[in-house]
Amino acid sequence: MRGQIMFNAITRAEIWLQDTLDKPLGIEDLAKHIGYSSSQVRRQFRQSFHIPPSAYREKRRLERAAVLLALTPLNIAQIAICCGYHNHSSFSRAFQRRYQLSPRDFRQTLRTALHHPTPHRGFNTRIEKTNDRQMILMRLYKAPEHIKGLGDVSYHNMQLACLQARLSLSTTIIALPDILADRVNALNKASLLSYRTDIGLYLADTDNAQDIALPALYRRVDIPTHYYASTCFDNFADLYGALTHTIMYLLGRQDAFHVSGHPPQVLWKENQLELRIPLIG
Repeated sequence: MRGQIMFNAITRAEIWLQDTLDKPLGIEDLAKHIGYSSSQVRRQFRQSFHIPPSAYREKRRLERAAVLLALTPLNIAQIAICCGYHNHSSFSRAFQRRYQLSPRDFRQTLRTALHHPTPHRGFNTRIEKTNDRQMILMRLYKAPEHIKGLGDVSYHNMQLACLQARLSLSTTIIALPDILADRVNALNKASLLSYRTDIGLYLADTDNAQDIALPALYRRVDIPTHYYASTCFDNFADLYGALTHTIMYLLGRQDAFHVSGHPPQVLWKENQLELRIPLIG
């Protein structure tokens, strides 16, 4: 029981690191966030993820940088700042150490590969806007194709049964923090815990979960008003095809919209699935 409580705390630590990549926060801030000492956090985090928290943060920062280099028109200095580096030179050195390419060369190589013609799969992508909403999510350290039960409401809210009446209009959803980094070959495939999938519920606009006491494994995620690229598809097996189509669509547009780097989502709608990639413009 104690071990599970600690793992829940370290999961919260990992999510906090993900959510604060662009902020100059240290291990003391992380320890305060989860209520443990700095030494406990370092020890338990390394035990769970086989890497110190500071190295894990840099790994995730560089993965996000790789996504932004490949899929956005932002210049390298802007990307460095977005990923928590306030010194262009230190960012470039860290990036080269990890990927054996300078940021500029990585961008050129990936852009060439991504613009290679791909077969048309009949997907349709459009740009849409959503208002403020909320998700209730639980983190799993598995790629989505290895998770049985995705799309099944009872699986997504397995510990939220007492809230079913309250959240009866919600939609099953997953968020995929690593799918874009995977698409641009920026993940460390050797890591057992490299891939993360958040499963849960996308709340209806009439729902509000602020006053709901959630089980320890779940968290609220506020989604501010934003634009996103929407691509619908029929079977989960088509997710990566829909993703490739959406990326090609965005790279081919000559306007201000590009990926934000925030996790794409898949919603189980009434008759189809919908991939949503958050955008900025």
